[in-house]
Amino acid sequence: MANSFAPSRAVIFDMDGVLVDGEPLHFAAARDVLAAQGATLDWDTYRHWIGETFDTIWPDIQSRFGLALSRATYEQAFGPLVQAQYEQHATALPGAAELLARLQAAGVPLGLASSTKRTRVDAGLQRLDFERYFQVTVAGDEVLRGKPAPEIYQAAATRLGLAPEHCLVLEDSRAGVAAGRAAGAQVVGVRYPAGAADALAEADRTIESLSEFDLAWVVTRQRRGAGAGV
Repeated sequence: MANSFAPSRAVIFDMDGVLVDGEPLHFAAARDVLAAQGATLDWDTYRHWIGETFDTIWPDIQSRFGLALSRATYEQAFGPLVQAQYEQHATALPGAAELLARLQAAGVPLGLASSTKRTRVDAGLQRLDFERYFQVTVAGDEVLRGKPAPEIYQAAATRLGLAPEHCLVLEDSRAGVAAGRAAGAQVVGVRYPAGAADALAEADRTIESLSEFDLAWVVTRQRRGAGAGV
């Protein structure tokens, strides 16, 4: 699809797996909840759930560990633990800070569309001092239908004052790529090391890290001044 890859007017980032290494945070919280139930969760088991919704994961958790507790009880225990993880241990993925600064300096409008809840989005961005880069942020608990539905990317584009087809989405998961494409945006897949091998198969382009992002993929302040645009 490289030939039809036109420069976009804005970039919308996913958060976990693109900007923030969120999976170890979720893993640590889930491990501690299950440990209190006498169950042992290891990383090799957890990594198969990466990119899946909790609706998909929960039946597997119940059957795998034979849990007696309800989903509501699990989530009540998990919530404060994962919130603390974001507040205390959120770590930026390689190239994230540098790319955000480059795009801001180039005058590219930036949005964020994360499946993560608002309190965790804010905690992660604040810990890394990333919130200053974004004109808009949309969290998973602020839309009716999460990824792979397109709603979250449509909302972010609308708040940026653009149609989704004028936006470039950066995603690491199969559901996220599907959401971006369903919204009508161009999608660059960013390889997450622990993600599924085929997670980015439907992306327009794929990069191994954010350091490979090409500014030719966006309309910068300089190019707008030269008459470029979409």
